[in-house]
Amino acid sequence: MCCLLAVAALAGCSSTDALDPNAVRAGRSGVPVNALAPQEGNGNLPTPPQTANLAQADTRLAFAPVVGPTVAAATPLANRLSVRAAQRGLAITGGGDTPATHLLKGYFSAISEDKETIVIFVWDVVGPDGNRLHRIQGQERVASTAPDAWAAVPTATMETIADRTIDEFSTWLGAGRG
Repeated sequence: MCCLLAVAALAGCSSTDALDPNAVRAGRSGVPVNALAPQEGNGNLPTPPQTANLAQADTRLAFAPVVGPTVAAATPLANRLSVRAAQRGLAITGGGDTPATHLLKGYFSAISEDKETIVIFVWDVVGPDGNRLHRIQGQERVASTAPDAWAAVPTATMETIADRTIDEFSTWLGAGRG
């Protein structure tokens, strides 16, 4: 049902729009992120163990609109961010009565080079005071190209980026830096 709501939320978007992960995760219907159960045996990275970290238990993430990817590339990213955050015991909030403790701002580029496409990503982790606390960055390579580089990026690549993002955020937070 959540996937159908996500598709409906995206139906009016063009490829130049920034995608707000909060719109996808809740489908604008108010469904809490924690209602999205992790999928068993989905072929992605293994489910990490729950972290018994008090700082992590009190963490509430919000996502600014993601800049760069097409809606087709950003949708699996947003969906997987929600699932991986739930697996890590992190709450995602859309604001309202429950303010976020951390805001993640994502910036993406896809570049075709030789016979591959490189997805470059940067996430700025911002505290409630608006200051950047941490940066998560990296790249993933895809062994194909297309006239529009984003068209060569498969769902699995965007899901891997989402997993890396939440895992690196959790590691940083667990080290007491958040």
